[in-house]
Amino acid sequence: MTDSPQPTGLDRYISFIGLDCDGKAERFAAAMREALETDADADPFWTYFRAKLDGERGPAHDALYHIHANLNPVRDMLLRAERPDLVELLETLEHECC
Repeated sequence: MTDSPQPTGLDRYISFIGLDCDGKAERFAAAMREALETDADADPFWTYFRAKLDGERGPAHDALYHIHANLNPVRDMLLRAERPDLVELLETLEHECC
Protein backbone atom coordinates (compact mmCIF):
# COMPACT_ATOMS: atom_id res chain seq x y z
CA MET A 1 0.00 0.00 0.00
CA THR A 2 1.41 3.40 -0.95
CA ASP A 3 0.96 6.53 1.10
CA SER A 4 -1.05 9.26 -0.56
CA PRO A 5 0.84 12.52 -0.99
CA GLN A 6 0.21 15.08 1.70
CA PRO A 7 -0.36 18.72 0.75
CA THR A 8 2.68 20.86 1.48
CA GLY A 9 0.88 24.19 1.94
CA LEU A 10 -2.26 25.43 3.59
CA ASP A 11 -5.39 24.93 1.51
CA ARG A 12 -8.82 26.31 2.37
CA TYR A 13 -10.43 23.47 0.43
CA ILE A 14 -8.94 21.01 2.89
CA SER A 15 -9.10 22.99 6.14
CA PHE A 16 -9.19 26.55 7.42
CA ILE A 17 -6.89 25.54 10.29
CA GLY A 18 -3.76 27.67 10.29
CA LEU A 19 -5.03 30.19 7.73
CA ASP A 20 -5.91 32.94 10.28
CA CYS A 21 -8.72 34.15 8.04
CA ASP A 22 -10.37 36.19 10.78
CA GLY A 23 -7.09 37.92 11.58
CA LYS A 24 -6.39 38.61 7.90
CA ALA A 25 -9.88 40.05 7.44
CA GLU A 26 -9.50 42.30 10.49
CA ARG A 27 -6.11 43.55 9.27
CA PHE A 28 -7.54 44.18 5.81
CA ALA A 29 -10.50 46.10 7.28
CA ALA A 30 -8.07 48.18 9.39
CA ALA A 31 -5.96 48.93 6.29
CA MET A 32 -9.10 50.00 4.40
CA ARG A 33 -10.13 52.27 7.25
CA GLU A 34 -6.70 53.88 7.38
CA ALA A 35 -6.55 54.37 3.62
CA LEU A 36 -10.12 55.52 3.04
CA GLU A 37 -10.95 57.57 6.14
CA THR A 38 -9.19 60.63 4.72
CA ASP A 39 -11.89 60.75 2.03
CA ALA A 40 -14.62 59.24 4.22
CA ASP A 41 -17.47 60.76 2.24
CA ALA A 42 -15.86 60.50 -1.18
CA ASP A 43 -17.37 57.08 -1.94
CA PRO A 44 -20.96 56.29 -0.94
CA PHE A 45 -20.20 52.57 -0.86
CA TRP A 46 -17.45 53.16 1.72
CA THR A 47 -19.94 54.98 3.96
CA TYR A 48 -22.36 52.05 3.60
CA PHE A 49 -19.70 49.36 4.01
CA ARG A 50 -18.02 51.05 6.99
CA ALA A 51 -21.42 51.10 8.75
CA LYS A 52 -21.77 47.36 8.05
CA LEU A 53 -18.29 46.67 9.46
CA ASP A 54 -19.13 48.73 12.55
CA GLY A 55 -22.41 46.86 13.11
CA GLU A 56 -24.42 50.05 12.64
CA ARG A 57 -26.32 48.76 9.60
CA GLY A 58 -27.90 45.34 9.43
CA PRO A 59 -26.93 42.32 11.50
CA ALA A 60 -23.55 42.40 13.22
CA HIS A 61 -21.08 39.97 11.65
CA ASP A 62 -17.32 39.69 11.62
CA ALA A 63 -15.16 41.43 9.04
CA LEU A 64 -14.56 38.25 7.04
CA TYR A 65 -18.30 37.78 6.53
CA HIS A 66 -18.83 41.35 5.32
CA ILE A 67 -15.79 41.28 3.04
CA HIS A 68 -16.80 37.94 1.55
CA ALA A 69 -20.41 39.04 1.04
CA ASN A 70 -19.26 42.24 -0.72
CA LEU A 71 -16.13 41.13 -2.60
CA ASN A 72 -16.97 42.72 -5.94
CA PRO A 73 -18.26 46.06 -4.59
CA VAL A 74 -15.23 46.30 -2.27
CA ARG A 75 -12.90 45.57 -5.19
CA ASP A 76 -14.66 48.19 -7.34
CA MET A 77 -14.42 50.75 -4.52
CA LEU A 78 -10.69 50.12 -4.11
CA LEU A 79 -10.15 50.44 -7.85
CA ARG A 80 -12.01 53.78 -7.84
CA ALA A 81 -9.83 54.89 -4.91
CA GLU A 82 -6.74 53.84 -6.92
CA ARG A 83 -5.48 51.53 -4.17
CA PRO A 84 -3.84 48.61 -6.00
CA ASP A 85 -2.09 47.64 -2.76
CA LEU A 86 -5.44 46.99 -1.10
CA VAL A 87 -6.82 45.26 -4.20
CA GLU A 88 -3.87 42.87 -3.96
CA LEU A 89 -4.58 42.23 -0.26
CA LEU A 90 -8.25 41.64 -1.08
CA GLU A 91 -7.37 39.13 -3.79
CA THR A 92 -5.07 37.28 -1.39
CA LEU A 93 -7.82 37.22 1.23
CA GLU A 94 -10.33 36.00 -1.34
CA HIS A 95 -8.02 33.25 -2.59
CA GLU A 96 -7.01 32.04 0.86
CA CYS A 97 -10.18 32.51 2.89
CA CYS A 98 -13.38 33.13 0.92
